[in-house]
Amino acid sequence: MSALLVMCLIAFGASILFASVVSGWRQRFTDAALALVDLPAAVMEEPMVTLIVPARNAADTLVPLLQDLHAQDYPKEKLEVLVIDDASEDGTAGIARGMMRTWPQLRVLANDGIGKKAAITRGVREASGPLIILTDADARCGPERVRHITSHWSTTNVDMILLPVRTISEGDFLGRLQEDEQAALIGVAAATSLGGSPMLANGANIAFTKQAFLEVDGFNGDRYASGDDIFLLDRMKRAGKRVTYLLDHEALVTVEAEKTFTAFWQQRLRWAGKMRGVRGAGKWAGAFALLLPYFLLSVTLRFNLHDAAGQGLFRSAMLLASAWLMWLVPVIGLVRAAKKFVGQRHSTPLAVVNFLAFSIYALLVPIISVVVRPYWKGRRLE
Repeated sequence: MSALLVMCLIAFGASILFASVVSGWRQRFTDAALALVDLPAAVMEEPMVTLIVPARNAADTLVPLLQDLHAQDYPKEKLEVLVIDDASEDGTAGIARGMMRTWPQLRVLANDGIGKKAAITRGVREASGPLIILTDADARCGPERVRHITSHWSTTNVDMILLPVRTISEGDFLGRLQEDEQAALIGVAAATSLGGSPMLANGANIAFTKQAFLEVDGFNGDRYASGDDIFLLDRMKRAGKRVTYLLDHEALVTVEAEKTFTAFWQQRLRWAGKMRGVRGAGKWAGAFALLLPYFLLSVTLRFNLHDAAGQGLFRSAMLLASAWLMWLVPVIGLVRAAKKFVGQRHSTPLAVVNFLAFSIYALLVPIISVVVRPYWKGRRLE
């Protein structure tokens, strides 16, 4: 058996492993989505809920979100909204205070620390409700969101609920790339959580109990400015807390895609920075997924007709071609399933291009993030 054939066999085996995992995720996601029943959520007795909105320089986006929260189909006296102003420089706090005059359940608090984690911690300390829902200040949501989340919590009595986030764009290439990327993240987050081993969370839309947050000591001791979602999920898992994923159209929130390449790049540098602190098998699984296409590429570059002639040319070529297909097709299927769930159109050719682009920058960004610290709303992250 030639060395080339051995390498092709290894590539084929690695791709089979990858494909089996991703295909299992897609099937689990699809089954859960098909099981959805679009009926009004019913809660026997509505619990007190605290919505926390960490906000920094959010003057352009905060009002539409607060209007969405004010319009929730939920008893006003049982829905508290806390806007935690993180040293904004654009009048964010004043805008929110202006809405307090006609909204007694809205409060604006100053962050007594620095950054989003400190803002969330302040909000949790001040929360009146046993259930807390986090919402980024640039998100939008439907009027049934709180009711569907509380209905799920009342039924399951879990400690943490992971929730979907949809990215929308104006239809340009950069925007569609982010839509596909976010769809893949929804698919992975939902499927792994539904399978009992949650790997991802999105801080723009997440719920947990105040008691569980305090019992895991919140973000105390975290070294990274970002990663409130991933690190809180990790703490919940290590503490044996019960975590579920609510795959529900009414519970999702919508955020806009970054409109410039600079903003897109800075956002991914922030995301990559927090991944250095991730622990457990998920970190190694992610590394395997990122490096697999580069291993396939290295085997492909070694392949030539002269060396392969008479040494199992057909078998080597078929193994290598199959390996590439098993790397690509399951991911496109997962993206398609997730985009169908969030109500976005899917283009397979564009999804292929986007996945190839993702495979390039997803490896470059973590490397660059080791030496480059991104800015976020005028503040350099550490």
